[in-house]
Amino acid sequence: MRRTTPAILLLAALGCGGNPYGYARYYIPFGEEDTYAAAAIEPPYTDVVRDPGAFADETLGWFGVVREVLPQDDGSVLVRMSQRPHVERHLCSARSEDSCRVTVSERDAGPFSVRLRLRPGPDSEGENRVQWESLLKIYGRPGGDYDSTGGPLLDVDYYRHWPRGQYVDTTASPVMRR
Repeated sequence: MRRTTPAILLLAALGCGGNPYGYARYYIPFGEEDTYAAAAIEPPYTDVVRDPGAFADETLGWFGVVREVLPQDDGSVLVRMSQRPHVERHLCSARSEDSCRVTVSERDAGPFSVRLRLRPGPDSEGENRVQWESLLKIYGRPGGDYDSTGGPLLDVDYYRHWPRGQYVDTTASPVMRR
C-alpha cells in the first residue's frame, strides 16, 4: 500500500480549493461545488433574458453581486443581484497565490434574482453574512419568471458566497497585478 505524506495532503488540499474564498490565480470550485461546476454553462445574460425557456433544462453558473436580500415568510430569502461576468485570470496584489481574489467584471450585465435558503452560520448571520455587495456564484435554472426589475428569476440548486472584501472587480486592476 502506498503511503501519503502530510506534505502531499497539504498540497492536494490547496490545489483542490481548500480556501472557501478561492485565493488562486484561476477559479477553483470548493467542496461539493465541483459537481455543479462540471455541469454548468455560462450563457450571455441577454440570451437568458430573451428566452429563459431555452435554458430551462440547463444549469447556469452565474456570478452576481448582491443588491438586496429580502426575507420571505417561509424562511428563504429573495436575493436580487447584478450579473457580473467572471474574469478567468484573477487579480493578485502580490506574486503569491494567497494574494489573489476571485475577480468579476465591473460591468453589470443586468439584474436577476434567486430565492434560496441560506446555510446556517456565516452566510446567514454576522458581519460576513450574505448582504449588499456580497458576491454569489449561483448554480440554477431559469424558471421562466421575471423579477420586479425585469431580470430572470433562477431556481437555485447550489450557491457559493464571498463576503465583501473577499473578491474584487476589474476596477481594482490599477492596484493589483494580473
